[in-house]
Amino acid sequence: MFNGINLLGAFAALPLLWFLRGKSHSVALVIWGSIADALLLAAMALPLGLEWTLVVRALEGVTDVIVFAALFDLVRRSSRGYVGAGMGIASTPLLMGLGFGAMFGGLVVRQSAGGASANWLFGLSAVLSILVAGIAFIVRRRFEAIEPSADIDISNSGMNLKSNRQVRDPMWPSLAMTFSDRATGGLITGTLPIALSQVFGYSPLVRGLLVGLPLLLMALGTGPAGWLCDRIGSLRVRIFAGVAYAASFALLSVAGDQAIPLGIVMVIIGISASALFSSSIALVIRSGPATMALGAFRGAGDLGFLSGTAFSVFLLSSMGGESPTYSNYAAVLTIFAGFHALTTLITGVALKLSRSRNATVGNF
Repeated sequence: MFNGINLLGAFAALPLLWFLRGKSHSVALVIWGSIADALLLAAMALPLGLEWTLVVRALEGVTDVIVFAALFDLVRRSSRGYVGAGMGIASTPLLMGLGFGAMFGGLVVRQSAGGASANWLFGLSAVLSILVAGIAFIVRRRFEAIEPSADIDISNSGMNLKSNRQVRDPMWPSLAMTFSDRATGGLITGTLPIALSQVFGYSPLVRGLLVGLPLLLMALGTGPAGWLCDRIGSLRVRIFAGVAYAASFALLSVAGDQAIPLGIVMVIIGISASALFSSSIALVIRSGPATMALGAFRGAGDLGFLSGTAFSVFLLSSMGGESPTYSNYAAVLTIFAGFHALTTLITGVALKLSRSRNATVGNF
């Protein structure tokens, strides 16, 4: 409930980003969005009761998406002709911060009790948001001097700049990609650790290593993957990585009881996931106004994560009841692998056909 209500707030931010499309307000959005986020985070440390805390949590989802979209729009504008690499490099601290925050939050909750943990978590998060606003205020002159990036060439050889009218990709394939990626990601971080514990009896240390390894590789690999997107094209990187990701998910269903093969599969998942993230965010900004597209990217990803986690639990409960077996987990992994492969095929073909039609129109 706590995460789901935040997702509703994330979608509520999209109309505001749509209203601001085409305007260079990214620096102001980072500053004021971070200040508002800090106030809302601090409010959640207060004894408001569940209902009002959820209301504040929903509002915090609005500011969270606004700041994310505005920050990455600044990255896009600063990257010039190397948008894939710029987005990839910026994604590394984003993903590492997500992992560090999850670990730190778990540590605080374990070491403290009741309201003390809320004061630590929400209070420190509020301070960090104020820090972001302060940094953005200090460097605002530099970003305000940067003109919005020129339109992006649709050629597969790279994301070259051109001065003539931009031909945009449709947005739905990029959002479907992101939904699929995060849905399977929810399976890894939420459902797989349960299988490793209940079915195979892995220790907490081994489980942490097996699940943390792909997340770390994903964070570290987004920069190189973004550079590759600039060189050979984001769509090509996306398709290759999508096939590898889906295949490795299918392998999880047969490698769960062997630690070394399972670790190898996790490495493949982490490397391919880094390419998926970089290519998806590079593709989505070619489909519309940057802040709107990036906000939709974030919203679709959050919806995918929540849906994937909930649907996997539903499938396991339907198949195995309270004590799912290895075959039940294997079936769920195979279903998600097939879903991701099918999404990769449909979205890849849709983007390719759209670009072919646009190129034909351009020739006239």
